[in-house]
Amino acid sequence: MIRHGAHEFLSAHADVADSGSPAYRELTEATVGAYAARFLDGPVRTVDEVGDGNLNLVFRVRGPDSSVIVKQALPYLKAAGRQWPLTRDRARIEADAIAVHSRCAPGLLPRVLYFDPTQSAIVLEDLDGYRSWRDILIDGHPSAGVAAQVGWYSAAILMGTASLATGERDQLRHQFGYSELCLVTEDLVFTAPFTGAASNRYDDELTGLVRALRRDRQLRMAVSGLLSAFKTREETLIHGDLHTGSVLVRGQQARVIDLEFAYYGPFGFDPGMLLANLALAYIAHEAVGELEFCATVAGFAREYWSALASGCRQQWSTDEFSCHQFLSALIADAGRFAGVEMIRRIVGLAHVQDIDSLPQPARLRAQQQAVSRGRTLITGPVCRGIDEFWLRATKEGVLG
Repeated sequence: MIRHGAHEFLSAHADVADSGSPAYRELTEATVGAYAARFLDGPVRTVDEVGDGNLNLVFRVRGPDSSVIVKQALPYLKAAGRQWPLTRDRARIEADAIAVHSRCAPGLLPRVLYFDPTQSAIVLEDLDGYRSWRDILIDGHPSAGVAAQVGWYSAAILMGTASLATGERDQLRHQFGYSELCLVTEDLVFTAPFTGAASNRYDDELTGLVRALRRDRQLRMAVSGLLSAFKTREETLIHGDLHTGSVLVRGQQARVIDLEFAYYGPFGFDPGMLLANLALAYIAHEAVGELEFCATVAGFAREYWSALASGCRQQWSTDEFSCHQFLSALIADAGRFAGVEMIRRIVGLAHVQDIDSLPQPARLRAQQQAVSRGRTLITGPVCRGIDEFWLRATKEGVLG
């Protein structure tokens, strides 16, 4: 049985007036066809709502020989309902972030066909035939080359948006300032899982472990420091929500989606989130004895980091030693952020299907290991390389 709490958090900056705007209308399967018809090669044939995320409405609209995706920001958090108002400006953030990241990493993001600020809607290239990398990992299928492409993407945006001329970088920092979505991350990633927040949800069998997290002063102080870094280190235009569910795959081609959380933040945040989700995939397969695929997932983590490091070295403008220092600091930060992600995906509001889909007792075993290993990453010595990170994220003990 999962423990659900009534959500009490209302964002201090929510644009509640959005829902009453006479110009804005929530799209439906009945109305989105007419809205998207101009982007098709002929009359609308089919309309399907395809979004399964927490934030937005997402539709696929098909014509005779073409199709598009329409993604609309609601004036509230879709997963929580109208009691959690949320600004629609996230649609603008996503459209702008795709444009900037596409310049840095061409071919690795969907094309934006149109952005409608009135309806807070983006019309996107339809990545038909692509699947979530998370779903592919859950199924235990190979995905050769995907981790490397995501690593190149990470390097391209880390270097490309940090090394701009001062004026352009300041302009982008203003354009992608600390947004309301960052406040959601503050609450759901860095705060609620380590307190008695009503938004948390977890299996009853984890009650003792959750109470131990709340009493762990060393852990909570370390997480507080990471939250401070998240709020204050304006280093590069990060994706802000980079995990295996925000990577779509077809064959050996990867595309990165869902950039509404983008803002100028710390270098290590995106790599930490991505590596944490690969570690969770590993832990899930390990819990059911699928050790051969565990080795495959471990290879993906190293492939991601190798491509990221290689991309950073290629774009580094000064001496090799300073690049080495940067990469050492990057994996150290990524390890800490990864630990927070691993814990919050077990006891916070948003879980991962990799572990939630497991049968008992494997599920409980995976949950306990994910929390224990997350705590090790946060409170232990900093990771000095990808091998040390992976050992701590996937191999060390159980929380007492």
